[in-house]
Amino acid sequence: MINSSVKVSREIFDTLAPILYLSRIMCLQPLKWKKSDFSCTLSKSKTFIVWSCVTHAFIVLCAVFGLFQAYHVDVIYSIKLKNSAGKYVCFSDVTVVLSTFSIGVLSTSFKVHNCLNYFHHLSRFDNFVQKPPSSTRKCLLVTVTSVVIVLSIFTFDLAVWLQIGSQSENVALIFIYFFPYYIAYFSLFVIDLLYWQLVYSIKIRLVILNEKLKEIQNGRKMITLTMTTGKLVKFSDQIGDLMRAYKSLTEAAKSLNGCYGLVSLIILIGCLVHLLATPYTLRSLIISNGSRTFIVAQFIWMGIHILRLMLIVEPCHGCSVQLKETAAIICQLRLSNTEDEFVKSMDFFLTILSQCQIEFNACGLTTTDRSLIPAISGAVTTYLVILFQFN
Repeated sequence: MINSSVKVSREIFDTLAPILYLSRIMCLQPLKWKKSDFSCTLSKSKTFIVWSCVTHAFIVLCAVFGLFQAYHVDVIYSIKLKNSAGKYVCFSDVTVVLSTFSIGVLSTSFKVHNCLNYFHHLSRFDNFVQKPPSSTRKCLLVTVTSVVIVLSIFTFDLAVWLQIGSQSENVALIFIYFFPYYIAYFSLFVIDLLYWQLVYSIKIRLVILNEKLKEIQNGRKMITLTMTTGKLVKFSDQIGDLMRAYKSLTEAAKSLNGCYGLVSLIILIGCLVHLLATPYTLRSLIISNGSRTFIVAQFIWMGIHILRLMLIVEPCHGCSVQLKETAAIICQLRLSNTEDEFVKSMDFFLTILSQCQIEFNACGLTTTDRSLIPAISGAVTTYLVILFQFN
């Protein structure tokens, strides 16, 4: 299904509004919306798509030119590019940032129909369960906190480079050289936050689905005793709505993978590269008795990159945990009653769970869950040993 516009409830829009506005500023969400009292209509905006692509090209070109000029400053060159391993690490770091920014802009621009389908299926779920998620401040809190932390470390990091570069170059020029690159870098965190919030929206709906199933589990005896009064028919309708609600979430996850699969793959590769580049730079600074301020900045950057990785992995893991709970509740319901209609409904629900699974993957190459953390940790350790030996 390809939607050109989608009507969603104000609850859905208000929950996602902060990250949607932030994404629009960073040219990552070419959607326009029209709000009313109880709903909001989202649609594709060709104007924003053109603006996003043009702005993206301008920022990338400015970032490449600025870094080229900045690395010609002797002090900066001696820190970042003084040996072949440092050049390789620096080149990989910059390439990952700019490529993630580029793919993020292009993916959200030309796969915007997948994003609209995601909102469509999210709205269908709320219609089926008749219980939209209560307005939670967690999404706003995570967004604001992450933005404040990232902007703070950016300011600190830029101040360090300005201090270092000012020894042989004008401070204003150093700022102009680095600023476009920091804009592209900040877009990475916006993509992380956007992905976290979209996956988290699916997770909280799985929680609602489990709550509905627990209500049925707690009221099972009443339903069994009053079958002849029509309660069984009502129960069947309720279970049918929950099945269709679950199916809507599977379609929402597919749409999300279609829009952000490649982006999430590049983000994971980026986290791997950054977790290689930062310890390598830190070691070089310690050996060369570099600035203590810059050493502290590298420690902070390592924490930021780990935070980015957790923003991608944790909501996906949370969905997996809720799905296991869903299957457990349905199994308990299946074993607690011997009525044919009840058993058939539960068997059918279990079949849907096994055949239509909600999973998040990076372009189909790897499943996004906590199993990535030890894999990335092992890869980082291995490649750091190789880099240190090569150096």
